[in-house]
Amino acid sequence: MLQHHLQEHFHFDTFLPGQEEIIQSIVDGNDTLALLPTGGGKSLCYQLPALMSAQLTIIVSPLIALMKDQVDALGARGIPATFINSALDKDDIRERMQDVRDRSVQLLYIAPERFNSESFQRLFVTLDVGLFAVDEAHCISQWGHDFRPEYRTLARHITLLKKRPVIAAFTATATPEVKDDIINGLELQQPHVHARGFDRPNLQFFAREKLNQDERLNEIARLVTSIEGSGIVYSLTRKDTEKTADFLKQHGIAAVAYHAGLESTARTRVQSAFMENEFKVICATVAFGMGVDKADIRFVIHAGMPGTLEGYYQEAGRAGRDGEKAFCILLHSGKDTSLHHFFINKSRFDMVKSGKTDAEVQQALTVKYKQLRSIESYLQSTGCRRKVILEYFGDPAVGDLKSPCTGCDICLHYQWNTSSKEKAQTQSTYDKKEVTDTIMETVKLYQSGSSVEDIAKMRSLGARTVFDHLLKWYIAGGDFKVEDFITHEEEKQVFEAMGKAESLEKLTPIKEQLPENFEWEKIKIVVAKIQRIQI
Repeated sequence: MLQHHLQEHFHFDTFLPGQEEIIQSIVDGNDTLALLPTGGGKSLCYQLPALMSAQLTIIVSPLIALMKDQVDALGARGIPATFINSALDKDDIRERMQDVRDRSVQLLYIAPERFNSESFQRLFVTLDVGLFAVDEAHCISQWGHDFRPEYRTLARHITLLKKRPVIAAFTATATPEVKDDIINGLELQQPHVHARGFDRPNLQFFAREKLNQDERLNEIARLVTSIEGSGIVYSLTRKDTEKTADFLKQHGIAAVAYHAGLESTARTRVQSAFMENEFKVICATVAFGMGVDKADIRFVIHAGMPGTLEGYYQEAGRAGRDGEKAFCILLHSGKDTSLHHFFINKSRFDMVKSGKTDAEVQQALTVKYKQLRSIESYLQSTGCRRKVILEYFGDPAVGDLKSPCTGCDICLHYQWNTSSKEKAQTQSTYDKKEVTDTIMETVKLYQSGSSVEDIAKMRSLGARTVFDHLLKWYIAGGDFKVEDFITHEEEKQVFEAMGKAESLEKLTPIKEQLPENFEWEKIKIVVAKIQRIQI
């Protein structure tokens, strides 16, 4: 039955590992705690049960950007869903609350802070809720790396409903202590706990310590030019994001800075441009990424050590969510550790100022220092980095991990230097003619009649990435109707531009011979036609 609903609503033939068991648990009426790695398909685990139910599903998430992306993706599939958060004005909120009353939506996304609203509280207690899903559930735990006090009130609000719904909690990063905190904090009743292995074989883990600032900037530039595709470079401060972006731009790399100090419209503009691959690199603080639903990020470089291994793994895990090969690289400088000690000491004064007792302050500091030691151990490890991660999260699959893992710098005996030979070792190389499973997921949606724009929403990809998938399929012999995207006259213009271009190895010399507003995709179509003939 689950397979039928999966195909009907999402056009997927199979579940990802662990999804079917989690969904079956929820459909059977069990409280459920699901630990799935980033990219493991958490959202489907509450969306599919919602579509199989006659009752409303509420999804609590702290990620405002992700709410919109998921609602847009559901809308592209014809599934009625909405969100209510602080990004909306009062009229929009009133209208959406009325839609919920009228039962014209099946899924409602809200931020935990929404329960501070008296009008929402009055609506909430009247609802017939079948499933109450809590995303990023580690936020409930003071042991977690991203504690949100509002999560602690959720269990109390659920008790106000006329009928208790099934409660399902989801997280990508939970140590055994955090797992227990989630169960207790949400008052889960005899929960079924599903932990799909934290290992993600498509990710390659590299780390290098004790670089000075100039060395780190040069290494970042070397890496991003040697890895195909777009990615994120994380820094600990806003100033460092801007410095890194400026350095990369000086080296001819399309880069932009993103941090909380930018105006909201500027952040939105930068995020949208990155989603469409207009920048190769976004240089960001951790303000970027939570809720950014881009599946084809090819690298995440940390130009600064995070304060916890949970935080690092979640941020690094934003790479390669499409299942293709991607790189997670940590570049450490001596000042990183000093900065974290400064942050911890500042938190001590903040806690005392807020009225916490000496015992509470000491407990919190003990957690913070334990977390800092965990990321330092990962950085300084002389053994498999993948194993360090799995052991930290208590993943039983660590016993099945092959040695060497072939997916980290230690096991690969990688030597850090700037020679062209070593650059080639980290380069993300792909056979341009290869049609992968990821590409075929795009093709199936295209064959079902979905537009490029709708496929992009459904698959959390940029429209340009979707178009590239379809062109690769076309080159390999697929029936992509390229004539829908280019006229005969435009094709003729591209061929004439090719004749004038000094080089045909890249598209830029061809583009320079064409009108300024001529679309890159049309050039790619002509190139794809030539490659298809050659094959």
